[in-house]
Amino acid sequence: MLRKKERTIDVYKRAGAIMRLYKTLGAKLLTEISMVLPAGDQNKIMKAMRKIDEACSNAECNMFLDHPHLSDKYIDVFYGSTEMKPKNDVDAEIIDIAKEIANGLFK
Repeated sequence: MLRKKERTIDVYKRAGAIMRLYKTLGAKLLTEISMVLPAGDQNKIMKAMRKIDEACSNAECNMFLDHPHLSDKYIDVFYGSTEMKPKNDVDAEIIDIAKEIANGLFK
């Protein structure tokens, strides 16, 4: 883990963007895998996704502790998907970063 002074808002934004990619793919995975896996196995995936949500909550708490001056526009840095309509300019920025990262995965 980076030291507090190294956890810039840009570091949090990038982590949030990657989390959005994960959640977008996770939602698609659950939809598709439900057709080929029994409910018990689907529940294992859901449990893993709930653990990721807990980690998002912890990351959000750290972000606001490290940067107490942030406005409420930053509440959704770690939440949402890449497919949703942005709620504000910060949300739009996180979605754009996520899309750039996704494009870079396939080069």
